Amino acid sequence: MLISLVIPVYNEAENISHLWERLKQAVAKVEDSQFEVVFVDDGSQDGTAECIRSLKPTDHLAWKIVEFSRNFGHQAAISAGMQYAQGEALIFLDADLQDPPELIAVFVEKFREGFDVVYGIRQNRKEPWWLRFCFSAFYRIFNAIAERPIPLDVGDFSLISRRVAKLIADMPERDRLIRGMRSWVGFKQFGIPYDRPERHAGTTSYSLSRRIEGALDGIFGFSKAPIRVALFSGLMVFVIGGAYLLTTLISALFFGGKELVHGWTSLITLGFMLGGANLIAIAIVGEYVCRIYFQTKSRPLFVVNKIEASTPSPTSIQ
Repeated sequence: MLISLVIPVYNEAENISHLWERLKQAVAKVEDSQFEVVFVDDGSQDGTAECIRSLKPTDHLAWKIVEFSRNFGHQAAISAGMQYAQGEALIFLDADLQDPPELIAVFVEKFREGFDVVYGIRQNRKEPWWLRFCFSAFYRIFNAIAERPIPLDVGDFSLISRRVAKLIADMPERDRLIRGMRSWVGFKQFGIPYDRPERHAGTTSYSLSRRIEGALDGIFGFSKAPIRVALFSGLMVFVIGGAYLLTTLISALFFGGKELVHGWTSLITLGFMLGGANLIAIAIVGEYVCRIYFQTKSRPLFVVNKIEASTPSPTSIQ
């Protein structure tokens, strides 16, 4: 059985050689299997591709490198890996060794037991407390509003079967959250907890802005709740405005307006409330329209510059 290890890389030259050694040790524990490592180079500029080409394949572990023409993002790199991997099962992991290769054997064992999806559940993350809080909050908010929840505290570190990979790769959407799509397809799934260590070397290229963008893609791509927030916000402002108007009329008719506070305070307050509600509604609708706009362009998720493979290269048993 051929198993593909899909590893997106972006400026990971410091980690490649150590990662390869860990992979060789990990796959040696898996019997009756061959492995190909599909490195998807997401526009690296630090010699990552050259480091990959210098790796020496073994009888059971070969590599393939898919080079993008520029940086297209982590989710696009994973999607490319699905397209170019040939294995009966695909395992996604990061090159910084925060996803321990030693779990490969456990993932494959569960796959052989009949699970189409085996995912890692992150625990004991070695990251700043505020970042851990944001991750925890995102998963819980997402599950509260999404049409299809995802397991808590999971990432892209997972194994999926060939049929699941084909289903996800064929999905036409541009703004992708792979872990959400993986949950959406269904089939038998199993979670394995693991401790997530610090990066082996280097600094992450996954900036806070990219994390926020990914979170928004997930929320707007898997939930109708934001557009309904705009609806309820408008209704709330309408009710508050109506209540204020009713109070004003009662005061004027029955109390001679003596209880009213004369001035512009109330007018300005209502103006801000109505303006704020309108801006919120427009912004939420704009998020959906923006995604529809880019989707209708039908541009490819990524552009491949070239593909190289080591020799010998394992082949799938059909």
